[in-house]
Parts: sequence; C-alpha cells; structure tokens
Amino acid sequence: MHRKIVLAASLMVALSACGAGGLGAGPDVAAKAAGQELTAIRVSEILTGAKGSKMTTESAEFIANLWVDYTLFAQGVASGKLTADSATVTRAMWPALAELRANHWHDTLVARRATATDAQIDSTYNAGVDRAVQHIMIAVAPTATVAERATARKTIDGIASQLKGGANFGAIALKSSMDPGSGADSGYLPIGPKGRFVPAFDSVMFSMAPGAVSGVVPTEFGFHILRRPTLAEARIRFRDFVRNSQVAFVDSAYFAELDKANDFKVDPNAAATIKAALADIDGKRKDKTVLVNYKGGGFTVADLLKWVGALTADPVKGPQTMAQIKAAPDTQLVEFSRRLAQNAMVLRDAEKNKVGISAEEWTQISTDFGMQLDTIKASIGLTPDVLDPKASASERSKAAALKVDQYFDKLVKGESRLRVLPGLLASSLRDDGKYLVNPAGVKRALELAIAKQGPDTTAAPGAMQPAPGGAPVPGGPPPARIPVPKTP
Repeated sequence: MHRKIVLAASLMVALSACGAGGLGAGPDVAAKAAGQELTAIRVSEILTGAKGSKMTTESAEFIANLWVDYTLFAQGVASGKLTADSATVTRAMWPALAELRANHWHDTLVARRATATDAQIDSTYNAGVDRAVQHIMIAVAPTATVAERATARKTIDGIASQLKGGANFGAIALKSSMDPGSGADSGYLPIGPKGRFVPAFDSVMFSMAPGAVSGVVPTEFGFHILRRPTLAEARIRFRDFVRNSQVAFVDSAYFAELDKANDFKVDPNAAATIKAALADIDGKRKDKTVLVNYKGGGFTVADLLKWVGALTADPVKGPQTMAQIKAAPDTQLVEFSRRLAQNAMVLRDAEKNKVGISAEEWTQISTDFGMQLDTIKASIGLTPDVLDPKASASERSKAAALKVDQYFDKLVKGESRLRVLPGLLASSLRDDGKYLVNPAGVKRALELAIAKQGPDTTAAPGAMQPAPGGAPVPGGPPPARIPVPKTP
C-alpha cells in the first residue's frame, strides 16, 4: 500500500504536559490527579531509586506524567467508571480503528480502479521481465561438515529423481522444502525482476522456459531445484501482480481527486498556531481554531492534537517524535497539517462509502483492550479484594492511590515492569479528568535528586522499563524530518 495510514496503536501517551483543569500547586507538588498529589520529594525518590535513571528534566517529567496517567486510571477503576464498554474502546483504540477503516477503503479503491485484463496478464508473463518461480530447498548450514553436506545432496538428488518420474512439484515443495515461506505455498516465491536472489539461483531462474524444471542448483544456503510455472498455472498470481503494480497510480489519482474536491487551504498562521498548541497540549486539546480549510469544514487544532497523540503514543519513541515535530521548520509544519487534514478526508470518504471494520475485527480489538485493562489492574493490584465494592467511595479511592504508590516502589526495585495503557486511553482519561503536571514541582524534584545522587546523565536504562522494551525516558537528538502519517 502506497500511502497507508500508519499510527501508533497500543501504547500510552507520555507527553511533558503542564497544567489542566484549573488546578494550581506550589513547588513542593510535582503533579495532581483525581484528588491525589505527587510530591516533589516522591519524584526525587523515584529518580534516585530507579537504577539507571537519568538526572534530567525529561526524566522527572516522565515520572510525573506516568503517575498522572496511572492515578487517573486507578481512580477510574475505583469509581467503577473505567470499563471496556464500546464507547471507551472506540475512544481509546481510535488509531487502530482508523487504520483498519482507511486500509479497507484503500482495498476497495484498488479493487475498483486497478485492472488486470487477460491481455495485460499475458503481456506481463510473456515479457519475462518479472517472473514467477517455484523452488524446493534443502538447507545446508555454512558450518556444515562434509558428511552433512553429502547427506543434504543425497536428499535433493532423491527429490530430483521423484520429479523426473512425474511427481507433483508443488506437493513435494509442501512436504520437503526447508524454506518455510515458499514451502507453505507449494514452493512459490513472489513474482519479481532479475537480481533479487544470489547469482547462481537468479541465472537459472531467468534461463528457464515455461514448465521447465531445473537440475540441482547449489548456493550458500543449500541445494535447490527450480520450476518455472506455465502462464495457466501462474495466471492468478500474475493478475494480482499486475493489479498491485497499479496501486501507486491509483493512489496518486485518488489523492489528486481528493485535493481538487476539498480545495485544501492552509491558514497563513498555521505554523505559529501549531507551535503554540504543542507548547500547551493539554490547554489546547479542545481548541477549535482552524488550521486547514476545506469544502464543508475545517481541520482544527483539536483534530491535529488527536493525531499527534496517536503519533507520539509510544513511550519509548514518542518523546523523540514529539521533539521532531516541535523542532520542525514552518514549511514542514504547514505540510504536516495539510497531510493530516488529508488523512481526515480519507476517513470521511470511507464513512461516506460505508466502509468500516468487520464484526470479527471489532471483537478482536475490544477483547484485546479488555485483556490489557485486566493485566494492568492486576499489575498495579487493583483487584476486587482491594477495591471492595461494599466500601465507601472515599475508601476505594484511598486504596487505589496506595496501590499506585506501591506499584512505583516495585518499578523502582525492578520487581515489576511498566505496563503502558492501551491506545489513547491515557489521553482519553486526561480529557475527562482533572490533573496537573507542575513545572515548578518537577524542577524542585530534579534539584533534590541531583543533590542526593549527582547529575548522572550517562546511566543506561535500568529497573523502570516498559513491558517489553527499554526504559521510556526521552533522550537523543531528533532526526532531521518530522514523521507525517501516511494515508492509503
């Protein structure tokens, strides 16, 4: 797919956010969320206690943001408001749902517009520039002994004898080939041009007549026998190949039509507006300032930040992606907003044409979401025996807050691994909740940590790690260009 939508789909948002919900705090408080407070002293304890933590503002911000997300999550569970209902799944898993819808719409476009007539198929096969081939491989390791290589040669010679006797090539490939990819498909390799394979294999492949079977071909991977299928045998594969070769043209034509139909016009102040929004993400989440005008509507700051949230949802790569976006020149930010508006129109076209996801896809996404919630609840300790349904709301809230605090202790000691919230759940919780990440408190926490341990800026990731992966602490220079989400 040429411009398929690609979005981060399953990790929490860990942005360096400041201020929300009208909350205020002094330098002794690093963060607030759902009626709970995180002190600067506590953040400093986590920083100095977690093996390998970097003494940087980004690390302290990460801890504060992580605490906010887990506190909002825990308090949502304690209150009974956070469930895996369809509305919650739709909001939290929007990137995955959007990607599926866009891809299905793309497949529909290709099916409607990409053609593969009999004449085109015949011409492509007969030209011989791109070829289909079946092969059977008996693998030989580079370190194989003379005896092991002799055994492999005996095996491939036996297969050659069977083929000469009229045995079905595809059936033997399924049974005996040691190339798992092609072996499972009757020995077929993807159709393509000369030069894809090692010279010994490639030269034989492109010297064969339709229907011919080669002798034994030795390569550094082992021994092979090749067969060039006839046009009749390969017709369906060449039909798909011809169609796929037209995808880029279908995409280009569609996006030209999309631009013409919507008449995208980027606001002259878009770059400055985007920079201001990225500097105050939480304060601008619902900002309806239009960045890109199009027929019948406009792409707003709120829309852009929703997409940015999806792009930066991965706690390992997200901070670097955010740094790329923030550091981008105005021209890139303008193109960024236009492309995002274009993505939104792709999804609108999918909706207009009643292209959605299947019941099976929805079941899979909602089931996975529910399982992830259950895993996080268990990791933190938000179990029914802790959150007693018979207890008061206040008691349940206190129990949830205590479990979050204990969970951080386990993370610091390396006794538990960081479980990230699925999809955009963290962003959804922030949209609905009251919280604050206090810059003054974060700064104070870092000062306390440095005073206790020293400015260790070279330590490797340690105990506080996501599951799976490395420590999600921002670091490293951003690449030169910002990533723009692709569309079909």
